[in-house]
Amino acid sequence: MFVVLAISVSVVRAQTLAATPIAEFPPFKVIQGNVDSDGLPTSGAKLCLLKPADSCYQIPSNSGYSSDSVIYDYGINPHSERLPLKGGGSIVLFSAQFSGGGSGTLDSLAILRYESSGKIVNQLPFVGVTNQSDHAMWRVPQVSKFPILVTADFNWMDGETHFAKHFYTITAYRFDDQKGQYIKAFSYRTSKKYAGLDEADQVNVLSLERENILRRLR
Repeated sequence: MFVVLAISVSVVRAQTLAATPIAEFPPFKVIQGNVDSDGLPTSGAKLCLLKPADSCYQIPSNSGYSSDSVIYDYGINPHSERLPLKGGGSIVLFSAQFSGGGSGTLDSLAILRYESSGKIVNQLPFVGVTNQSDHAMWRVPQVSKFPILVTADFNWMDGETHFAKHFYTITAYRFDDQKGQYIKAFSYRTSKKYAGLDEADQVNVLSLERENILRRLR
């Protein structure tokens, strides 16, 4: 009886999440984080509603990406993009960057949803992309009414320089109606190397891997 009841509650919760309409994201502004005397970030960037002005989402700091446990604050070069949804409502792709002053940078991505309670919620687990990467939001109606986040980040192999040609790891994230958030759909490594920033002004991997990605999504 307990097992049946637990399953019933889970099903009802999943149906409620899937049926909850997505609100139109209100007007907002983006605010860069604090920086030190060298222009390096010391706090996360914010996305704040115009009304009420104190309703904000700040990109959280984290660590674990270096041997000396540096705290990563994603405060510079913030970007935002409003993404209308089929059937109404909208979400926002928000990102900002960490830099320690070297040749590499790391951007933290967030997919924000506005709730009727006035709260801004990030629906994406931590996703970080470097300056040697490619990312995009694709509309694939056969898969989801929500845009699909796809990323391509380089695999730095022994003997390769930072901005040389590399193999790339492709990862796709889709919205899960039952969980009410984005989840990782799949990840794979490209079968060939693609040009890095030594040869190009911008990394271009996703458009060249599009058919492989769509085949996996479907």
